[in-house]
Amino acid sequence: MATTVLHACDLIDGQGTDQQSGIDVVVEGDRVVEIVPSRPAQTYEAVDEIVDASGMLVLPGLINNHTHGTAYGPLFPSGHERLSHEQVRANLDRHLLEGTTTVLCVDGFVTAEELASTDEAHPVNVRLASCNTPACLEAATIADGGGLTEANRRFGAGQAVAAGAVALGEIGAGHTLGGGGASYMYIPAEVRRRTGVTITPRQANGLKVAVLGRHISASAFDRDAVEEALAAAGLIGRLSVEDVREIVSGIVLPAFDVALRGLAEAAEHARANGVPVLVHNAAASMTQVTAIAKTDVRLIAGHSNHSSFALREAVEHAERLKEAGAIVDVSTLDTFGAQRLTPSPDLLYAMFAAQVVDTISTDYAGGHHDPILLAIDRCVRAGVVGLPAAVAMATANVADAIPGVAPRRGRVVPGAIADLIVTDPAELTRVGLVMIGGRVVVRDGRRVTG
Repeated sequence: MATTVLHACDLIDGQGTDQQSGIDVVVEGDRVVEIVPSRPAQTYEAVDEIVDASGMLVLPGLINNHTHGTAYGPLFPSGHERLSHEQVRANLDRHLLEGTTTVLCVDGFVTAEELASTDEAHPVNVRLASCNTPACLEAATIADGGGLTEANRRFGAGQAVAAGAVALGEIGAGHTLGGGGASYMYIPAEVRRRTGVTITPRQANGLKVAVLGRHISASAFDRDAVEEALAAAGLIGRLSVEDVREIVSGIVLPAFDVALRGLAEAAEHARANGVPVLVHNAAASMTQVTAIAKTDVRLIAGHSNHSSFALREAVEHAERLKEAGAIVDVSTLDTFGAQRLTPSPDLLYAMFAAQVVDTISTDYAGGHHDPILLAIDRCVRAGVVGLPAAVAMATANVADAIPGVAPRRGRVVPGAIADLIVTDPAELTRVGLVMIGGRVVVRDGRRVTG
């Protein structure tokens, strides 16, 4: 049984407690066995490896409760055409190098066999959520369904939980509820098909909001706003106002009410199966999400900093959800990097400043998500959250919110499974070493293969 010592590090243990300095973390096999004030290196002459972590920060491996494209199978809760195996592994590599050791794939229609095949192919712990309830399957079929096989359709939520799924989710999603998925995927694709013009996700979102509003309603149609959005997208003379109304309404509305119905239905299935339910929390679904929060199901309100919310609306909605006992999740989205849909970090900062955040995830952001550690670093520097509390939101809080996702992980304490990362406190995203189950899988910032 191999023994590894992370020597002379600083430690944040994931429990929200203060940072410790000058610490040795002793790992034996797949477990943390000791956390002690640093001893002279020669004390450990019999161990297999001493990692000099002086000046570095050790954290629990991150647990990401909202990812897409991290398991072989249909993509998104719309059952979209599946990614290649190579792309799925590349997505998992990206999460791993960002310090994530466990991901919850919320694509929703992945089978147990597809998950097992993914888990065998990559060191990251991949866990599954299901969205396969009747209404959610109907909404996926209406909106897309291009990646659903008969096996995916048959693998219902109850069967998935019996086979090891740890939650129901993502229930809703932007691809069936007129969110980001419509703006970065379906609307641009249809505009390109009709005109040959490639528009940006933000331009597509402008068209969508002009036609249906932030809360998605046919009555919100604003002809003048559509004209402005057409001009902003460079589509004047290529599409008329009525063309845009037809495109946006035809993409968003057919599945919308069915998907809304699926929120309450999935909550009932989650309650019956004894697992949490992770829902798409956005301006369009906030009324239904609030109603679910008042029931006795364990509710995780995903990406509660969704760009469809107005700032005050998001904070006040999150406060109501927390009062009802829900878990409020925020996602990094593309807030600091690509900003294809998220225009600024203001809403994220406001959520932390209001102390309504329980967990941090990435979501997908059309493949452009920011690392969790980047969001933590920026939010700490902005003074809206402390580092130990933020780390807990990406580790122990997630393990507690979804009991099956990462048992005995998410904390650096004796007896815990040794999922650990070593990073640079001056630049948290500079992850140098990652251990999963006591095995080094990233060294010097590169994945260890073989």
